[in-house]
Amino acid sequence: MSGLYSTIIRLKPESDAVISPTQGYYTLALFLNLMRTSNPELAEKLHDSSTFKPFTISPLLGSFKSQDKNLKIASNCSYSVRLTFLNEETFCHFLDATLKTNGIPLRIESAIFLLDSVLVNRSESPLCDYQSYEELMGNALPERKISLRFDSITTFRSGGNRNVIFPQPNLILGSYFQKWQHFSPIRFSSDLANCWQSVRISRYKLESHILHFKNYQETGFAGECVLEVDPRLSDEAVKAINTLANFAFFCGTGAKTTMGMGQTRRIYEH
Repeated sequence: MSGLYSTIIRLKPESDAVISPTQGYYTLALFLNLMRTSNPELAEKLHDSSTFKPFTISPLLGSFKSQDKNLKIASNCSYSVRLTFLNEETFCHFLDATLKTNGIPLRIESAIFLLDSVLVNRSESPLCDYQSYEELMGNALPERKISLRFDSITTFRSGGNRNVIFPQPNLILGSYFQKWQHFSPIRFSSDLANCWQSVRISRYKLESHILHFKNYQETGFAGECVLEVDPRLSDEAVKAINTLANFAFFCGTGAKTTMGMGQTRRIYEH
């Protein structure tokens, strides 16, 4: 069975350092450098691919202090990066790479880290998990209210380079649907896309943000929203929509998911 994986690498800084607040470009570079220790050809393929990439990467996670609009890394603190994988091949090479990097310095901009540990089980962190595509589809329920949390800044592309900074249902679900159809061994009917018009945003709590990359900027949003599905839509279609909402945990939302953006979780109200 084809698998979906969510992992965390814990990093220990060698010394205090200062990094820019937008580090998605640098966490991507860290990942690709790590992958080169296992499979240089795959690393270059992942770097050069212009289609859907089989992984996502979070920004650097941890405790920071502000310093002149930058972030200060403290040597006595622990930091981490979350990575998800949409196929088994990439995940296996990633694990192999982590075994080969014992004691090798890893860089995020000017900060130097050593790999402390790799977390792969939900018992170790709620941000870790493994499921097959078959399990994800089989476990989906016909729930007609779906709450999503966008943990990192999220945006969509529309009309070329223009950012869309509100989570429209067709853009959210379309983002998941395209990646599912590309990577999953079991595909949905293309007619499922006609169901997006039966989904609306019933509630949201969002803030807009700007990320400054090297030579450009991205505008987006972070926070929570609730999708509500029309009660007239069939249970089969609603289960498919729920499958895609659960898939968001692994595939991220929108653009630049390999550069820290679009980290997404489904949440449940108690």
